[in-house]
Amino acid sequence: MADSPPCMVSVPEASQKAARRFDRDSRSWAALLFRQEIGQCADGEPVRCSISLHPPTERRVLNNPGAARAWAQSWRACPWTDAILWEKREWGSAGPQTVPVRLVLEDPDAIARCANRSEQWNTLVLRSKQLADRWSNRWSEMCPDAQADVLVAAVQSSVGKCCELEERDWSIVLGVLDWLVGHPDATPYIRQLPIRGIDTKWMERHRAVVDPLHRAMIGRNPCFCKQSTQFRMRALDVRLALGGLTEVSVSAAQLDRCTHRPDVVIVCENLVNVLAMPSIEGAFAIHGSGYAVKDFREVSWFASTPILYWGDLDSNGFAILNQFRCYFDHVNSVMMDEATLDRHYDLCVEEPKPNTGTLSYLKESEQAALARLLAGDANQGFGAIRLEQERIEWPWACNQLQKHLLPLDTVQR
Repeated sequence: MADSPPCMVSVPEASQKAARRFDRDSRSWAALLFRQEIGQCADGEPVRCSISLHPPTERRVLNNPGAARAWAQSWRACPWTDAILWEKREWGSAGPQTVPVRLVLEDPDAIARCANRSEQWNTLVLRSKQLADRWSNRWSEMCPDAQADVLVAAVQSSVGKCCELEERDWSIVLGVLDWLVGHPDATPYIRQLPIRGIDTKWMERHRAVVDPLHRAMIGRNPCFCKQSTQFRMRALDVRLALGGLTEVSVSAAQLDRCTHRPDVVIVCENLVNVLAMPSIEGAFAIHGSGYAVKDFREVSWFASTPILYWGDLDSNGFAILNQFRCYFDHVNSVMMDEATLDRHYDLCVEEPKPNTGTLSYLKESEQAALARLLAGDANQGFGAIRLEQERIEWPWACNQLQKHLLPLDTVQR
C-alpha cells in the first residue's frame, strides 16, 4: 500500500518550522554579522529557509474541497505573501488552480518575522553590531594578538545570553569589558571596578557573558581578587597574644607574617574545640575550615613548626589530613586512629558522602582506621561511618592532646 501524501502545511505549522530554524541557527547568523561588521571575509552560503507547503493532490481536493479552499485562502491572507511560491495545477475534474507550494524566506530578517522572533533578532543584530563597533574602534588596538576567528566563536557562544539581558545590564557588560580590556594586568576586587551598577553578585550572575568575550581578546578569564579564607586562631599561651589579643581571625598570608612564633600549632576542624582548649604553653590553636587547609601552604614557618591535626574521624577528615601533608609531611594526627574509633564506636553515625579517593600521604595506622570507616556497619545498614570529634568526651580529648604534646616538649627541651 502506497504511503499517504503529506498533509497540507498550515500557516502556524510553517511558523513553527521557521522558529525551530531560528532557535537553532540565530547565534550563527549573529556571529556572521559580527564578522562582516569587523571587516572579515564571511564565507558560506546565503542564509535562507525553504519550507515545502505540501499542497493537496487533485483527489484530496475532490474529497474535501472546503478544506483545500480554506487552506489556500489562509496562505493568501498570511503576512508573508511575498515569500510564497505559487504554481498552477491543471486538474480535469477541478479545473485550473493556483496553489501555494513553498515558503521561501530569503534572509534572517524574513525567518525571524515568520517565526515571530523579530524582536529577539533585532536585539541580536543590535548587540552584535555594538560588539563589532567596540572591537573596531577600541578593543582591537588594546588586543593586537587576538584572533578574529576566536573572537567570532566567542560572540557566537555568548550572543544568545547577551540578547537576554536588560538594557541596563548590557550597558554594564560593555563597561566591564571596556575596563578589563584597558587594564589587562589588573586583579581588582570586583567592588573596585569603577562602573555604575556593578557589584560582586552582579558579576557572578554575568560571568557567562563576560568571560568568553574577555578570554577571546585577552587569552584568559578575567582575574579578580577574592576574599581570602579567614582562619580563627587562639593563642593558648598568653605570651603569644597578638597585641594583647588571644583570639583573632587571619588569612594564611597574614599568618605567614606573624612574628609571634609558637612551639606547636594545633589545627582542629571543630571551632568549639578550638575555643574550649585549655592553656597550653607555646601553642597556637587554629580552626582548619575543612579543605581550606590548602591555604596553609602560604605559611612558610609551618615547615619548621610541629603541627598536630585533629579532624573528624571519617573519610573526609582523612582526605583533609592527606591534603595537609601534601604541603607539610611532618603533620601528626590526633585522635584519628582505631583506638579512638573503638572507644567511641557507639557514637558513630553514617557518613553521607564518603571520600573514596586515593590518600597516599596517610600513615599505615591511619589507613587501617580509614578502611574500617569505609567498611561501614552492616548491622546498622551504614555504608560508611564517621565519628564527629565533638562527640568525644572532653576530658579524654584533652588528655590525648597532652600525650601528643609531651614528646614535642621533650624534643624542644
